Amino acid sequence: MNKFFHSILLWFLLIGLTCQARAADNQQCQWVPVGQDSFAEILTMINSRIEENYNRIKTWQGKVTTVFNSVYEGESVKRWYEQILVDKPLPNKIIDHVELTREFAVDVNKGLLYDSTYPDAQQEIVDDQTGKNLPLKELVKIGSGKTILTPNHQLDCRDIKNQDDVVVRRNAIKQLRSPGGIRCQGNLRPVFDPRDTVRIFGDITGKSSAPLGGSFAKYLAFFNKEGGHSIDGHPTIKVEECNVGEVKKYRITLLTLSKDDSGTTVHVYHTLICSSEAGFNVGSFLATYNNGKILENKTWDYGLIDGVYLPKRKTQQEFDYHTGDLANQNTINFIDQKVNNPISNEVFTYKNLGLKNGDKFIDKIENKKYKYQDANLIFVKDVTNQRIRTTK
Repeated sequence: MNKFFHSILLWFLLIGLTCQARAADNQQCQWVPVGQDSFAEILTMINSRIEENYNRIKTWQGKVTTVFNSVYEGESVKRWYEQILVDKPLPNKIIDHVELTREFAVDVNKGLLYDSTYPDAQQEIVDDQTGKNLPLKELVKIGSGKTILTPNHQLDCRDIKNQDDVVVRRNAIKQLRSPGGIRCQGNLRPVFDPRDTVRIFGDITGKSSAPLGGSFAKYLAFFNKEGGHSIDGHPTIKVEECNVGEVKKYRITLLTLSKDDSGTTVHVYHTLICSSEAGFNVGSFLATYNNGKILENKTWDYGLIDGVYLPKRKTQQEFDYHTGDLANQNTINFIDQKVNNPISNEVFTYKNLGLKNGDKFIDKIENKKYKYQDANLIFVKDVTNQRIRTTK
């Protein structure tokens, strides 16, 4: 009996501790404005901490599972979906649901990137009002393939499928890339880069590819000019702070000017929240118009892996400017992540494209055609301006 009461007491104690922990997690920030004299120090500190963490990534491997939900309504529904859906008339508003997995490997110092993308499920078209799946005339084939980027060239390999969605062969293409950077340009296919998932504004100055790039420096430079503290009477920079236990958070609001569809200038507010518990990486980003409508909403969850904060989960929502309704939503979950482990050079060669014996390999740099055979490329013939179909 004593053991029974001891167990009950221990159970209630554990429940109480759990509730206290949850209460601490849910404790709301009491945001306190920060004086303008401290803006430069705080923004510089945050940017430095983020860049230091970002620059610790020398190699990065893992997988991401991505769920896309795109919302279409009105005329945009008719343009494409009336061709692939069975029932008529079409609902006024539908959700296009796609699930993908991407396997990736990045070698920062060598400027190498590997990306393998494949679907996890059949694409679904859903009636937004009823939540029911809409029947398709035929299965929508979601593309899969592999891409390798180097500082000089890009390798693309895409599956060629028959009417039964069975892969019958693969075609690979090698072509030049513009020097500098590893992002796709020109007529090259877009390629998933996991580092893009932690960029906020992109690379504004061209001098840094870190998540905040030169944004803070750009705002501080404007802020320090005569009259730079405000635009049309609205603060250019606003910084607030709060402390929750040992965790320090900063909420930063930056003002920009943009044009709406009519050409009218509107104010757009970018609000970032950075927390010490994630190395001051940005945990949330909200873009709103001066009319209060949300333009974009992003959130990140981070994990500390071998001394580097890496994203575990990212969500992103985009909203229609006119209606304020949700237009697109996607969720990215990172799994099986490794950082700063050696990566074999072969990962970034044609041998990792998934080619099978007999598959074609076109080198648009040397204008040559090869056949893949037993892990080697066998020369077939010279080609000039040959077009090759990479998807079906």
